Amino acid sequence: MEFSDIRQFELDTSRGKVRVRVMEFENGQLFLLSDSEKFRLGLTAIAIPPGQGRAEPTSTGFLSAGIDSAHIRTIAERVSSWVGQTCMIVAAVGTIDQPYMLELLTSLKEHILS
Repeated sequence: MEFSDIRQFELDTSRGKVRVRVMEFENGQLFLLSDSEKFRLGLTAIAIPPGQGRAEPTSTGFLSAGIDSAHIRTIAERVSSWVGQTCMIVAAVGTIDQPYMLELLTSLKEHILS
């Protein structure tokens, strides 16, 4: 079954393939990231892009704690800035350290802005 508001692609990373499914809504986008064949719940953050009175995106994380929360929020903030909409990221990809976060951001940016 095809849906025009759902797309899927793969990212090649140093830790293997990451499957990405993007669901586009009228008021935002949902990005599911998975390092396995099936999508599942994982680290989650939602961000709104910069707007009136805010030079930077605003975000919050849930189902995450500590440094993982900061990294997933950073991903959500960057993606929301690129797409200009509210963005939720659900990442089931194991531990996201800073180098891996930057790698994911670079790959996502290539797909989103191309």
